[in-house]
Amino acid sequence: MATLIGCYSYQTITPAAALPGTEVRARITGAASDRVGPLVGSFDTRVLVGSVVENSNGMMTVEVPTGRMPNVTESVVRLHARVPVAPTDLVGLEQRKLDVGRTVLLGGGLTAAVGVGVALALRAAADPQPGKLPTDPPPITRIPILSFAFDPRWFIDRPGAGR
Repeated sequence: MATLIGCYSYQTITPAAALPGTEVRARITGAASDRVGPLVGSFDTRVLVGSVVENSNGMMTVEVPTGRMPNVTESVVRLHARVPVAPTDLVGLEQRKLDVGRTVLLGGGLTAAVGVGVALALRAAADPQPGKLPTDPPPITRIPILSFAFDPRWFIDRPGAGR
């Protein structure tokens, strides 16, 4: 449930502390943005959001989503670019973490809202006059419907028919 409705926050970390597989948000300099722009497909790339693929002494390779491309008719393939980021390119580096307090608060709020909705629906469907039952069932009105059936044998089997 936490992964479906999780609230995330970013905490500042050092470049050496970013382990492979960590989801990060890297704020980079203008010169690094100019160098990274063609790789990502955007020329205003001051913030890179992705996961760390490699990290050796602060020299990182970050895998960043670049966009989507339709594949045949039904599936969509998400494209990624691996961007090298030097420690001198970084203005700030933040790690994505699940915020347990906000996630529990959001989950509790959703549960309470569903509970109130169910309670209101059940109350609206309740008997408007509790304890007062009708004594007789309502009358049944029957409307006769005439139906005709056509049987071709009636014309053939009659005495004097077909001669």
